[in-house]
Amino acid sequence: MTLAAFKERAVALRQDWPVIPLLGVMLLSGIIIAPQRAFFPVYVEEALGVSAAVVSTFVSLGLVWGMVASLVGGALSDAVGRKWTLALGLVGLGLANLAYLSASPWLVLLFWVLGGLGLGFHAMGAMGYLIDAARSERLGLSSALYHWGYTLGGALSSPAAGVILDSRGYHAFGLSLLAVSAATLLAAMLFLPWLQRQSEGAALSVGQTLLGYRRVVRRPLVMHLGLLRFLPTCYYGMISVLNPLLINRLAGTKTAVALYVTLSSILATLAQAAVGWAADRWGSRRPTLAAYSALVAAIVGQGLFARRLWSYYTFGLLGIAAAWSLSTLMPLLVAAATPTEERGRALGALEMLWSLAMIGGSMIGGALLEIAMGLPFAVVAGLNLAAIAVAVSFFRRLP
Repeated sequence: MTLAAFKERAVALRQDWPVIPLLGVMLLSGIIIAPQRAFFPVYVEEALGVSAAVVSTFVSLGLVWGMVASLVGGALSDAVGRKWTLALGLVGLGLANLAYLSASPWLVLLFWVLGGLGLGFHAMGAMGYLIDAARSERLGLSSALYHWGYTLGGALSSPAAGVILDSRGYHAFGLSLLAVSAATLLAAMLFLPWLQRQSEGAALSVGQTLLGYRRVVRRPLVMHLGLLRFLPTCYYGMISVLNPLLINRLAGTKTAVALYVTLSSILATLAQAAVGWAADRWGSRRPTLAAYSALVAAIVGQGLFARRLWSYYTFGLLGIAAAWSLSTLMPLLVAAATPTEERGRALGALEMLWSLAMIGGSMIGGALLEIAMGLPFAVVAGLNLAAIAVAVSFFRRLP
């Protein structure tokens, strides 16, 4: 290796360094979030003895407060920095684990709401940190590795979660997640470098940035981004509740749910790597349209065979992979369509729509399931056919 090549690699490594500890924090976050979210509907149904509609209500209330946190978190991220916003989110995610240590419905709901707040702040801090820290020519791969934290973390923790739940119960499960949460918060505070705040956002207070939301969300490209975030998330919100419940009903074991979570995490991890590499090489347009097409195909297939357990391990896994691929592409779309000083608020608005879609998807899915098993899938299939048209329009408008 020549001296010039060595210097070039050293400069690239120095430029990439802020992303590396973020990836570690995201891996630990995924170890917490994936099993925490996957088994909560099952816990509420079994421990509290309530219906699927009540389970959906519990999940949705957490998402409502997550929506509030995303708006405030977007302003906080622009005003005081990404790292503090991320740390606040990790505190909330840790408190959510106390729901598994509680037998009172009101305490379970309280801790889950705190977890919803944490998830909103966590998403705002982490995504904003990624976009600011990663080099533009490596953002696709960096985004894939960033989202690997969720998927790979879930693949690592879900088998252990299934074993703990089947052998030791929910109390041990909650304590284990609580310990990992404390370690993740400590790692974030110690190892994440402080990024220099951007020009305009650094001079504004949280209140001032909140007042600037209207200007940001009225931009046509941001409106398109909102629809691209909202429509596929309706599907993801629906299956986040329905798939664990239906697999548990059809198979009768928690291990079957854990297997589904593990396989979906592995497949999503591979899809994210592929789509991130493709976006860096050819741009984000073709991978985005391909991911939406795969998503629609998966929804239709699962809806047609909703009473068959195998469909959750085929079409269900394909849908998860497509949804996570779209999440991997979202930072690239945001970076291309928004200026740096408004990025936190754009992400906050998108996260609010994500929360609304998760709420709508979970509530509608629970209600429509009582009518017919395939009906929830038919509704979200129609929504995501419309999303393909929105994506085509977005790329035509993009400078």
